Amino acid sequence: RRGRKPKRHVVVLDLGVKHNIMRIVSGLGCRVTAVPASMSAEDVLALSPDGIVMSPGPGDPALLDYAVDTARGLLGRVPIFGICLGHQVLARAWGAKTFKLKFGHRGANHPVRETATGRVSITAQNHGFAVDEEKLPDHLVVTHRNLNDNTVAGLSHRKFPAFSVQYHPEASSGPHDSRYLFEQFLSNMMAARKPTAAGR
Repeated sequence: RRGRKPKRHVVVLDLGVKHNIMRIVSGLGCRVTAVPASMSAEDVLALSPDGIVMSPGPGDPALLDYAVDTARGLLGRVPIFGICLGHQVLARAWGAKTFKLKFGHRGANHPVRETATGRVSITAQNHGFAVDEEKLPDHLVVTHRNLNDNTVAGLSHRKFPAFSVQYHPEASSGPHDSRYLFEQFLSNMMAARKPTAAGR
């Protein structure tokens, strides 16, 4: 791919990002820039991203108000894809609540069902918190469920090209069951920058 112009520029908000996430996004033909999750939304937008990845990482999403503020400021500006802790941070930014699981989800063989298709993926998970479905705002759609306990495993925003999953698609435990999520993110970016009939 030497000499080929990248399709899009993706900024990763680093909450504890894994190299494989950046490798997969780069493999889709995108330029990738990792920045601290504490960076403001305006500073992130100054980098001219075509899309944002909210990365996984350790910790309680209820303590990450700075990342929630950044995510809230990015909503509707560029397509967003959240992974694990990034999913929980986005959920809070979108008005949802999170709670601590009694035991957490740990391991490489958690079955997750995509609600729209019924497709089941084998996923890797490593988290102690989840999104509270009972307090889910109407503008959010549950896209995936953990089949072990029926907790929310994926969300999308009804109005904006923003979605997230509670598991680790980059871990390839399927091994490629969840790769389509990165392709969906790329499609959202490509669609967001298509010229309109007015020539924009």
